[in-house]
Amino acid sequence: MRYFSAMRTVGVLLLPGNRSFDLGVIGEVWGVDRTDSGIGPFEVRLCASGRGRVAIHPFGQVKATHGLSGLAGCDLVLVPGRVDPHAEVPAAAVAALRKAHRAGITVASLCSGAFTLAAAGLLDGRSVTTHWRLLDDLETAARDAVVQRDVLFTDEGDVLTSAGVVGGLDLCLHLVRRDHGAEVAAALARRLVMPPAREGGQRQYVDNPLPPKPSRPSVSSTMDWALERIADDIGVDDLVDHAGLSERTFHREFAAATGVTPGRWLRAQRVRLARRLLETTELPVERVARRSGLGTAANLRRRLRADVGVGPDSYRRTFRSVTVEAWPSTSTSS
Repeated sequence: MRYFSAMRTVGVLLLPGNRSFDLGVIGEVWGVDRTDSGIGPFEVRLCASGRGRVAIHPFGQVKATHGLSGLAGCDLVLVPGRVDPHAEVPAAAVAALRKAHRAGITVASLCSGAFTLAAAGLLDGRSVTTHWRLLDDLETAARDAVVQRDVLFTDEGDVLTSAGVVGGLDLCLHLVRRDHGAEVAAALARRLVMPPAREGGQRQYVDNPLPPKPSRPSVSSTMDWALERIADDIGVDDLVDHAGLSERTFHREFAAATGVTPGRWLRAQRVRLARRLLETTELPVERVARRSGLGTAANLRRRLRADVGVGPDSYRRTFRSVTVEAWPSTSTSS
């Protein structure tokens, strides 16, 4: 099968400190000859000021094939992330991006590359995203944009952005699917050994550490007591009784120390344990729900979707550990 692409020329804006992973993603999707699978061919232009060598992170250099004027005439311009998303974007690069966009060229950023687009004023009035650790910073850098916190990428037609790291690969596959069809995107995904589209958003990848313990011993010991009995039918009233404080005092001190109410904390710890069990055991969803104190499989599914955006089966497929804990079949707490 021979496939004739409507988009043949891809321009890459090279800036000092570009992430090597982002460049690797771009190279894998558009820089490898896969015409035997009906994909491409594509021309990739590596564009940098002065057409020189550009240092990339964490190591190495990339030799540009074109100057910044090479972005003109491309069908797509890609902006990789940088190790320092707040690093200054040279005026010449800003001008080249704006000129390409005014000419009707689609512009897309990978990970922290969204900050480069923000510096060029291309995110104003658009839905955008970036790595989950940088979302607050992006809201500051692009005050007139609408930052989406639980998506793998955004598509505003002429401007696209992606979540962190591997989210750039999701975006690139989406671009292939959008411009060349699902069949071509599926063929490329098979070559890359990945699904054509991942389920859920980036909430499921966000760290979920335990909050700091309160300094007041009665509240701190109550948290320890609750965690030891997380599978039991305990509620906020039980926490108050254990602490030996008035309800108002307990709620005030608990919220001051953790930033959340006792009820939300208890629910979060149950979801946290459920996630751990899904990652490390082969327990059926019903038993995961009981062990984590969520009661029923339906409640587990509802809570997991609310907190991380996917159901337990999808979450387990994504985060399944290689080594599975052996749980004794005679346990009485199931």
